[in-house]
Amino acid sequence: MTIEGQPSAGAHMRSEIAEQPARWQDLISQQQPAFLKAAELFRTVNPELLVFAARGSSDHAAMYGQYLAHNLLGIPALLSTPSTVTAFGTELRYPTSIMLAVSQSGESPDLLDTVRAAKRGGVPVIALTNHESSTLAALSDVHVSLMAGPELSVAATKTYTAELLALYVVLRLAAGGSWNEIQTRANGAIETATRVIDRATSWAEQLAETLQDTNKVLLVGRGYSMSTAKEGALKLMETNSIAASGWSAADATHGPLGQVEPGTPVIAFTSSPGGRESVHAFAEAARALGGRLIVIGPRGTDDAENLEIQAAAGSALDPALLPLMEIIPLQQLALCLALRRGMDPDRPAGLKKVTKTV
Repeated sequence: MTIEGQPSAGAHMRSEIAEQPARWQDLISQQQPAFLKAAELFRTVNPELLVFAARGSSDHAAMYGQYLAHNLLGIPALLSTPSTVTAFGTELRYPTSIMLAVSQSGESPDLLDTVRAAKRGGVPVIALTNHESSTLAALSDVHVSLMAGPELSVAATKTYTAELLALYVVLRLAAGGSWNEIQTRANGAIETATRVIDRATSWAEQLAETLQDTNKVLLVGRGYSMSTAKEGALKLMETNSIAASGWSAADATHGPLGQVEPGTPVIAFTSSPGGRESVHAFAEAARALGGRLIVIGPRGTDDAENLEIQAAAGSALDPALLPLMEIIPLQQLALCLALRRGMDPDRPAGLKKVTKTV
């Protein structure tokens, strides 16, 4: 604690990163009825389309959900465009659909307007929020509480990973997975994350020391890991005021590769089994331009620069859950780098915990 009795810089973010495995356990152990109700809604509706509504970090979780929906259910899934409703006043005609609304607070006005418009169009809504009494929870047909507890740091950490896990459970169940199977896989993620947090702490502290004067970072992933690249970039931007950008490795080849100069940090996420080779190919292209390559995921070397993250031998961890692991080092890096730069990642200048966009 500081002399004034206030928490020291980054104390909330540090604590909230560390408690993630415990919060995931709460989610799995306490939200089974809500998850099963969501799966029943899928069976009743038999949707032809999934629509994700989200903003900020939750939008990155929705991107992960979009890939899961395609791969597990074999149906189209899209990210909503709230401005269609709020700026243009357009009412959409939906095929047989379900909306998954993902929000930490459940109170962003444009998100709520998007959900209301979908309901007017006859679309049932599954909401995933961290507040059972939120407006979004009340609007939904099924509400899954993220069980993350109060998140006091402006930078979302435990709410983001809880969203990833909640989407995984909903869509696995919708695809016909059994609760026992999903619970086993979630436990595998909890065990793996505990090890990753321990290793990533010292890794991030060492790396932050060498990156403290960096003013730009490029992050790339593909498939499930694209959401990690975007969320990791957001964490660095909001806590460090760094010009960080997150991209699909395929898109990054068409332009962002041009921002790589000698010494530019390029963080490559390689957990997603789909598209992993293209991430490595982009990383090598960036290295050829003099970029400083940092690999997080399988085939990292677990040294001062890179961090290997993969399921331990015999683990029940589903590869689709590896994005929950690979964001943890970026959360740690954002924290450690901000402290190195004399900033407080819990209270970034000009930012608020709940951003009410319209």
